[in-house]
Amino acid sequence: MIPRAKVVYENCSVLDVSGRLLFRAPRKRLDWYLMRGLATRVDDTTIRLTFQNKGIGRQGEQFYLQDMRNECVVCGATSCGLTMHHVVPHQYRQHMPDSVKSRSSHDLLPLCIACHDAYERHATVLKMHLRDCFDAPLDGRGWIVRDDCARGKRAAAALLDEAKVAGIPPPQIDRLREAARLAVDAYRDVLAPLMPPPSAHPDPPPFSAGPSVRELSALCALPLRERGPDYVSHGEIVVAALAPSPPDDANASGDPASAGMCADCSALVDGGVAAF
Repeated sequence: MIPRAKVVYENCSVLDVSGRLLFRAPRKRLDWYLMRGLATRVDDTTIRLTFQNKGIGRQGEQFYLQDMRNECVVCGATSCGLTMHHVVPHQYRQHMPDSVKSRSSHDLLPLCIACHDAYERHATVLKMHLRDCFDAPLDGRGWIVRDDCARGKRAAAALLDEAKVAGIPPPQIDRLREAARLAVDAYRDVLAPLMPPPSAHPDPPPFSAGPSVRELSALCALPLRERGPDYVSHGEIVVAALAPSPPDDANASGDPASAGMCADCSALVDGGVAAF
């Protein structure tokens, strides 16, 4: 990870027309208002809007209106570069309800490189445990795998390489054609949308006696592994398992995942907090 070259928080202020603090912003945001004549400068880090704003900004939300310290929230380091750290990783946060994640940055905090590295090591252990605890593979669940198509794809790629085909003995060409044919027959329905437009010219040898150039091209484009219609990510599985269930939900009882984290999960979380 690369630390930021400049300070994390510039602690600039945007006031409404009456002088009340609306929100904090970086200097770039202040310049945006000033260049468009939408604000006047009060001092080097403060501007006042020249129009009546519709909303109330962050008024009443002291966390967002306070001066933020440019220091690691764990060790207090200020002399080294800082990174911005998501306490709740994006892979989980994106599946949470809007009421939790909308207009909220409480969990986006500055860390020094050393503390960030220590967190990542511990978080990796926790993610692997969540994977086992909730049957949530880190790469998700619901992949379509076509390992049986690998040989046919290699054969198709070889047959489409004119320079390579010129040096292959005829018996080997026949074996390549047969391997490609088997794969094309097995996945014909899947290959149809991948085929390029038909050509007005007949296929030259060796394609006239086997799969067509269009079929071979589609076979080369067919992925050996792709997300299926029922794919769910690791984060989605974990968030769904930990989300509180309504009292009348069928999963509220009988489904171990609905009870929340197991004792080992909780111990890993508590252990990570204690470590800092």
